[in-house]
Amino acid sequence: MKFSTGAAALALLATQSIASPTSGKGHNKRPKGFPYADGEHFKLDGKPFLFAGSNAYWFPFINVSLPSNWHLQILTYRQSPPDVKIAMETAVKAGQKVIRTWAFNDKNETFVPGGLPQYGGEGAGASPVYFQSWKDGKPTINYGPTGLEAMDKVVKLAEQTGVKLIMALTNNWADYGGMDMYTVNLGGKYHDDFYHVRKIVKAFKKYVKAVVSRYKDSPAIFAWELANEPRCKADGVRNLPRSEGTNCSYVMMDAWIAEMGRYIKDIDEHHMVTWGGEGEFFYEGAEDWAYAGSDGGNFYAELALDEMDFGTFHLYPDWWTKTVEWSNQWIIDHGKAQKKLQKPVLFEEYGFLNPADRLAWLNRTVAANETRVAVMSEWQRLSLKYEMGDMYWQLGLCGLSFGCSTNDGFTIYVSNTEEAKPLIYDHAKKVNAVNAKLRD
Repeated sequence: MKFSTGAAALALLATQSIASPTSGKGHNKRPKGFPYADGEHFKLDGKPFLFAGSNAYWFPFINVSLPSNWHLQILTYRQSPPDVKIAMETAVKAGQKVIRTWAFNDKNETFVPGGLPQYGGEGAGASPVYFQSWKDGKPTINYGPTGLEAMDKVVKLAEQTGVKLIMALTNNWADYGGMDMYTVNLGGKYHDDFYHVRKIVKAFKKYVKAVVSRYKDSPAIFAWELANEPRCKADGVRNLPRSEGTNCSYVMMDAWIAEMGRYIKDIDEHHMVTWGGEGEFFYEGAEDWAYAGSDGGNFYAELALDEMDFGTFHLYPDWWTKTVEWSNQWIIDHGKAQKKLQKPVLFEEYGFLNPADRLAWLNRTVAANETRVAVMSEWQRLSLKYEMGDMYWQLGLCGLSFGCSTNDGFTIYVSNTEEAKPLIYDHAKKVNAVNAKLRD
């Protein structure tokens, strides 16, 4: 992309040329089993830790065994974790080492039909598990068996199976409540009020402290993630609108990211922190939203923040109306950022719709050679070329107590050998082989 002349362009170029001086700082003090960033690589116990992984946001919500009339028996509710145990053990056998999941679920005590944010019923949304409730503008953290005790079991199983967890702390979108749950309950008008209205920031910090302090001593935690895909706006239907004008920009977003990163590190000095963004760049004058910072992203500036241990980026060309060629360059550009700033970058989410859902939902088809296996295999090859870890969206299993895990059109089921063998099993072998060479 071309940069315009002037102070803004010079400032951005300066940002892009400076790697964070704290990358890897203090890693020798980390307890055994705690991953950290050192230069452009992750490390674990002093050795490179390049990995293949996946996403399973539903872990805290599905490892339950409830009678059909659970709502009448909630006082005697007890959790049974076999489904998550099966999922983790399956992932480990497939060569995966890190799984990302949701460490949030907010609910209004009195749900207002048609009110914002519109949530509920999504994915594992029918589960009785929630972590925070809101009533009359006041949040109450659920520490009980239908709350954080459910997450306790997920973390314990991760410790037992050797899985590392990336824990996202809130959502940009309405699913499971997310940012707008805080904002609507605390009098905000706009989606981006979440990042700067002090009473909203304070309320989020209270929740973050409860979760982070609870698991700060667990080697199962790979990193804390501020949010799933933080943006200045959300979907415009189920969420609050974005504020008018240029109030929300990368300047505001970077300030929030830095503040929250410092806050978490004051509580937990041993685990890594990342912001969870989709990887939006800010190239002044760019017309493509993904490179123009239109939703408040500035990948180089975010990655350079001392408070961030690594960067993340996502890729969904179907939803973004992008070509496969564009997608390949998107991966390359983030790989270059990792090299330039000498800080790890994680290909954290990626998916390519199956043909039936693409046609049904978007009324589009793709070229015959653009199969899910062909397209995603190339994405994985490019990611590995730059020695970036990657995590596909999302882990799919059948044979669980309730049947099959959720399918959103991107799910790759481990039982589907046509897709799973090249994209999960074979890919993990390639990644682990490169990691073995890095460790030599």
